[in-house]
Amino acid sequence: MTPTTRVQRARDTAWRRVEDEVAIISMDANRIRLLNRVGSFLWERCDNATVGELVDALCERYAVDADTARRDVDAFLDDLRARGLVTTEPSP
Repeated sequence: MTPTTRVQRARDTAWRRVEDEVAIISMDANRIRLLNRVGSFLWERCDNATVGELVDALCERYAVDADTARRDVDAFLDDLRARGLVTTEPSP
């Protein structure tokens, strides 16, 4: 993924914030995925955001360096993509 790659939540998911966590329900797989505080922060911002925007938001909110944030965002999105919870596409 590049900084301009766009992220979309999968259409067959529903989600809800419960205190500091987000619960994502995959209608297709009939599974629930719970996200921690950082994952929840990213999930709430990932619909139609770019990878670069997510990295910047993570740096600003949690005062981490850009390289660490980029690795964390990439790992987070790779996991959600493998589970069918998000899709990504390159920006034109």
